[in-house]
Amino acid sequence: MWLQITPDDRVTITVGNSEMGQGVHTAQAMIVADELEADWRDVRVKQGGALDGFKSPLLKMQITVGSGSVRGFYEPLRKAGAAGRAMLIQAAAETWKVPASECRAEKGKVIHEKSKKKLAYGKLCEKAAKLEVPKDPPLKTEAEYRYMGRPMPRVDIPAKVSGKAVFSLDVEMKDLHYAVIARPPAFGAKLLSFDGKDAERVPGVVKILQIPQGVAVCATSTNAALKGRAALKVEWDKGSHPDMDNAAIEKTMMADLDHPGAKVQDTGDVKKALGEAAKKVEAAYFVPFVAHATMEPMNCTALVTPDRCDVWAPNQAQTVCQMVAGQISGLPPEKVHIHTTYLGCGLGRRARPDFLAETVMVAPALANAFFNATGPASGAFPSPRPGCWRP
Repeated sequence: MWLQITPDDRVTITVGNSEMGQGVHTAQAMIVADELEADWRDVRVKQGGALDGFKSPLLKMQITVGSGSVRGFYEPLRKAGAAGRAMLIQAAAETWKVPASECRAEKGKVIHEKSKKKLAYGKLCEKAAKLEVPKDPPLKTEAEYRYMGRPMPRVDIPAKVSGKAVFSLDVEMKDLHYAVIARPPAFGAKLLSFDGKDAERVPGVVKILQIPQGVAVCATSTNAALKGRAALKVEWDKGSHPDMDNAAIEKTMMADLDHPGAKVQDTGDVKKALGEAAKKVEAAYFVPFVAHATMEPMNCTALVTPDRCDVWAPNQAQTVCQMVAGQISGLPPEKVHIHTTYLGCGLGRRARPDFLAETVMVAPALANAFFNATGPASGAFPSPRPGCWRP
């Protein structure tokens, strides 16, 4: 689940949390590598898929929010690394026919103290893999930490600096089509009608369809999709909050200050302290409503067939993404594969699966137009067909 060692001495550590610039690929790898007593130069990090084993002990799902990646997986990852170390030491001891207590691990090698013999992890990995995994392996003391608590080079930085890092927008495949969505202009506004005739005339536009979130314009390029959306004639109702702006939100918040609040903690006597204060300063602070706008635009790519759904997404919640994609595609979880790319910032916004849901909805409909060569068409979401789409 967590680590793999191969005969070439490479140690591959799999991380289930999403890397969005916070350094979780490095931090979790440090924990495993430290307890494993691996040589950091041999360590590689791989992004894990949507699997139950990656569910957070704290949050009970595979999700990267609330600064919970390290505090949630600190103990499980230490045990995983320590178990690997114990198995490698046992494999070396059996090879040399000596007690395991006479052997120790150091930077990717097992050393026999008396004879000074050494064996690299790559020479021991196949034999160690056949041993029973210890449930409670001995952990290092804090004084023995080699990597934890020390500055370490970020594993994701070289690929990002060189441009080799794969974000969701970098995913490419044959016959990939693109789409954008015309969305409500006001909170809660519902679609009344739309006319897509002018949009259909835009070169590159292949399909226009209504989805619960608005009207999707599908095309052979992002530019064509944007031009098609601009050419749409769409009518919306007023919505539930047609006049919502900063002023309206501030007015609501100020009114809420007059209502009783929820007591989180009660320490000391505030009224008494203020009454005895030599000087009082009163001020009102207002922070406007700010969207969790990520540096990388919200996007997703999906390939949907009758018996498999693949989704490439910069997501923070693999468990939720797999569930939502399964519900929309009608496929069981084991046939829904979530490929988490690097995230161009998260902020919690990418824990919401709306952008993934839209992709899985539109992909089969777009494929219906593409594979049947029916040309531009308007209509509702049809039955699932193979398709690949990116918003």
